[in-house]
Amino acid sequence: MNEIDSMCEFRGTKQKAFNEACCAFANLENMTKLANAVDMNATVLRNKLNPEQPHVLTTVELVMITKASGNFTILNSLLLGLGVVTAQVPQDASDETFIKRALENAMHSGDLSRMALEHSGNTRLTRTNKHNIIKKAQASISNLVLLISDVENRTKGVTPFLSMGVDFVANGSSLPGLI
Repeated sequence: MNEIDSMCEFRGTKQKAFNEACCAFANLENMTKLANAVDMNATVLRNKLNPEQPHVLTTVELVMITKASGNFTILNSLLLGLGVVTAQVPQDASDETFIKRALENAMHSGDLSRMALEHSGNTRLTRTNKHNIIKKAQASISNLVLLISDVENRTKGVTPFLSMGVDFVANGSSLPGLI
């Protein structure tokens, strides 16, 4: 009986998280523009994102609206139930230098620290604050994935280490002993 109770509790909390993510998504996105992008009626899309309506969002529709909007809120709410998070990798990722990625990581970490300090005394977060923190954390994760990928692609021999060193110096880093 315990297993059934815990499964029902799991289902209830995950459904609540999914419903909240659908509402947040609908509030953040332009439904008319998005519906046109995925070739769907805007009213139908609104209804599918409204937990009070009988219409249900299909998996293919979820992927289509996620891809068209670039907003992973709903998908993340589902995957979080499995203990998985997404990391969006931008298409123009190869243009960035190693040092720029490292500095962006520091920027994201600083922003997350600032957000944590701003909300440290609060017992609850508003939906907007919660989604802003999650969005910043996901941007940080995406940047780290790109940083790891970049390091792995550059470190297949001795020459890549020289390339990273040149990037490091060329982008304004000072060397000890040189003024």
